[in-house]
Amino acid sequence: MGNTACRVLGITSSPIKRGNVAHFLDYALQAAVAEGGVITETISLRGLSIGDCIHCNWCMAKQTADKLCSINDDALPILKKIGECDILVLASPVYFMRLSGVMACLVDRSRCFIFGKQQHMALRGKIGVALTVGWERNGGIEATLESLHWAFQVHEMQTVPVHQAGSFIGVGAVSGQIVDKENKLRVLGDEYALRSVRLVMKKAVAMAMENLKAANRIR
Repeated sequence: MGNTACRVLGITSSPIKRGNVAHFLDYALQAAVAEGGVITETISLRGLSIGDCIHCNWCMAKQTADKLCSINDDALPILKKIGECDILVLASPVYFMRLSGVMACLVDRSRCFIFGKQQHMALRGKIGVALTVGWERNGGIEATLESLHWAFQVHEMQTVPVHQAGSFIGVGAVSGQIVDKENKLRVLGDEYALRSVRLVMKKAVAMAMENLKAANRIR
């Protein structure tokens, strides 16, 4: 990722390769790119080893710029990228009325950005966007968004409420309600969600650009 552009990092926790969550995240990142001056990167947690935080407090006393957490797994390079981005987009499927387990583990591991010796409150002021895809409109979408939203709040990140989009804590899309073997990417037919995510990403980029200007990273 460059030093002068707005850096957007999207992370999907769906175990399905190129499924509805991945395509919804792609759509969001494309909306960000359309605003100009944006570089995006996507990370899939599919097949990765992401252990949960063990609350060892190693990060509080021994954290270095090169090693954010004591647990040596696939979360380490992801955490580094999270620390470098300007906009963090977390996209989780709905599982049992809540976010997926691997996304919860990654969120827990971000504790190293709160209490870390080198990265204390390092995510403060960054932009956080929550996305989710569920089978039903009222089957856990809001609970999943709330979990991600509150994680952003704990980090003192900026969230992106957009009244016009009907999105106050993130954007949820519906992929199901009927089984269609010919069209498994039904999230791309949820026009309300697609419109909402366009508006949310437009505002997210505008907010990030203001942050960058304030930090004299772009003029």
